[in-house]
Amino acid sequence: MNITTYIILNFFTYILTLKIFFFLFNSKYYFPFRYADVLSFVFNLVFFIYLSSIYLPDTYFIIFFININLFYIFFHLINMITTSPRTKIILDLKESNNQQINLSKYLKKYNCNVIVSNRIKRLKSSKQILEKNNYFYLKKGKKNFLYLISMVFSFIEKI
Repeated sequence: MNITTYIILNFFTYILTLKIFFFLFNSKYYFPFRYADVLSFVFNLVFFIYLSSIYLPDTYFIIFFININLFYIFFHLINMITTSPRTKIILDLKESNNQQINLSKYLKKYNCNVIVSNRIKRLKSSKQILEKNNYFYLKKGKKNFLYLISMVFSFIEKI
């Protein structure tokens, strides 16, 4: 087995184990990390270091480096996607005079429709998506961050 095949296998195994652990543990945390992130990292690190001891001796550092980077990338990518609505709520609480917000009034002002509408406006204004006949499309041509995210999550959903 050559190192390139080994790295590609490590990458796909990392995504697969991440998906499995998210299925098993949902978004449970051991602050600041989700169980799925930590378990996927540990599983892949141990598994691929063990495999490297058999098939590719002297690659321990490379395997560790690859897995720590995969952990870092996926941890922050998932955090970035999930924290936006929470950040808005925290900012709204901070801006309220008495540090309290009435839930029913707040839900009229800030709900799923508002969140989706705001995100669509941002994506359209940055020309990352196009809208035609009430359908949205990724803008073709330029490979941007949104394209990368959509490719990663499309791949994860197919597993």
